[in-house]
Amino acid sequence: MYKQLFFLLVTALFCSCNNGGPVDGGPCQYKETRYPARLIKLETHDSMRYNAWLELEAGITLPDRKDTVFSERLNGGPLYAEQIGKDSIAVGKVYTLVRKEIIEGHCTPRVDMILFEIKQ
Repeated sequence: MYKQLFFLLVTALFCSCNNGGPVDGGPCQYKETRYPARLIKLETHDSMRYNAWLELEAGITLPDRKDTVFSERLNGGPLYAEQIGKDSIAVGKVYTLVRKEIIEGHCTPRVDMILFEIKQ
């Protein structure tokens, strides 16, 4: 009897944790802003997988100085040697940091990612 009551109480507590607040998930809308990101280093793990270090101008992430971001962290995985060769990804070229900031909904508030296409 006590085990069933305990189980019922734990279940009720678990189900009420939302407190009637908004549920995470879509649909969501984002405002997209693009910034230049200069490739300053390609770091290899094993000559097949790479992490790209990119430099951002002051005012993008830090108000008064440049910052460095890493493609592996922002894009969720490494660059592969095949992509680097196919897309001619090289140190010194300028690529694009895409920043998406939520304007409607209850999803991830900000998403940053690197596009490895030449910034025009």
